[in-house]
Amino acid sequence: MARIIAIDKGSIGEELGLEVGDELLGFNGEKIVDVLDYVYYDSQESFVMNLRAKQGDEVDIEIEKDENETLGLSLDGSVQLEPMRCRNKCVFCFVDQLPKGMRETLYVKDDDYRLSFVSGNYVTLSNITQKELDRIVRLRLSPLYISVHAFDRDVKTKLVANPESAKVFDKINFLAQHGIVMHTQIVLCKGLNDGKILMQTLEELKKLYPAVLSVAVIPVGLTCHREGLYRLEQFDSVSAGEVIDAVENFNAQFNGGFCWCSDEFYIKAQRKMPDYSDYGDFCQIENGVGLCAEFVNSFDTALDGAVPSNKVVEIAVVTGQSFKEILRELCEKLKVKYPNVTVRICDIYNDFFGRSITVSGLVTATDIVKQTSNMPKYTLIPSTMLREFTDTFLDGYTVPQLEKELNTNIRISHGGESFVKLIEQLAKQG
Repeated sequence: MARIIAIDKGSIGEELGLEVGDELLGFNGEKIVDVLDYVYYDSQESFVMNLRAKQGDEVDIEIEKDENETLGLSLDGSVQLEPMRCRNKCVFCFVDQLPKGMRETLYVKDDDYRLSFVSGNYVTLSNITQKELDRIVRLRLSPLYISVHAFDRDVKTKLVANPESAKVFDKINFLAQHGIVMHTQIVLCKGLNDGKILMQTLEELKKLYPAVLSVAVIPVGLTCHREGLYRLEQFDSVSAGEVIDAVENFNAQFNGGFCWCSDEFYIKAQRKMPDYSDYGDFCQIENGVGLCAEFVNSFDTALDGAVPSNKVVEIAVVTGQSFKEILRELCEKLKVKYPNVTVRICDIYNDFFGRSITVSGLVTATDIVKQTSNMPKYTLIPSTMLREFTDTFLDGYTVPQLEKELNTNIRISHGGESFVKLIEQLAKQG
């Protein structure tokens, strides 16, 4: 149950005479679990609201409303989402590879189907009950984002170290049969779930299309903090190329619209990225699938409409190793409209997590400080280096702290268009 703490004026809740202090027990006889119950039924046109008045009487109120009308209730914190903890012991778990001394929240492992729906978090379904599966269907929590990794049950159990994980396809089948759309990912570990195992997994996911709408194949990320953990190998240029060939050939069956390798595979294989048009609606971009193509496309579009300037200015741009060559090519294009803008690319090696980690999103301020000096007046960093909705790096540094340390003015880039607009703005200022 959840206590009502506020009621919007003019809302259905006010019209019904509900009061602050009344307790919402559930809907249609189903007990309220969390805020998602309220959000779902608040979007429906017809349902029964189960209520306990603050005087103690329990009542069932039949609700008939337009879909866009709201009950207008604010509920207490008892229905807020507290992440469900993961009970797996994945051989590739990134949390297990973190150094000591970081923010406590970074060590929290969640495996919560609700955060999959709300935030796009990938979940294994290893920690979910049939009651929760039924709830997903009842509340139409779709799409979901599912970590699959392998169809073979023995391989899956070895990867995740939880026998329940072997049942993931049973659960995916159940959700598919009830109309839940899923995006899936395969974290590929060399010698474990690649090769024939990968192809078998893709074949089984293909059978569930379009309920399973997409698949991202991404290489395992290995830090230098793996003491005592399962021994895993990095993909090299040859083995990465083999994965790309297999996935692209399989994807051809769908005219290129079902499964993709992440950008990191192409960088490892030293291959040209697919074209922007090959990624459809970029449904797997949060997995690094098409991220470079989207950046380049939005950069080019923004540069076409940018206002030229001849003012002299030097700007530093911080990036990881995997994006540096693409960034250099893009900065050459800037010279057409900004011939007197000097862009200094600061490509940072990741000593904090280990140099096998090359993506910009895992670059820390600690490494930026150690590897840069004599910075110009302005510095651009990508938003992916910061914790979402904050100005904090993974190592706890804040943007103001880094500005002070480097004696520079930091601007945050949110993609290709934002990058060009920042250059345009700074070029005007000179």
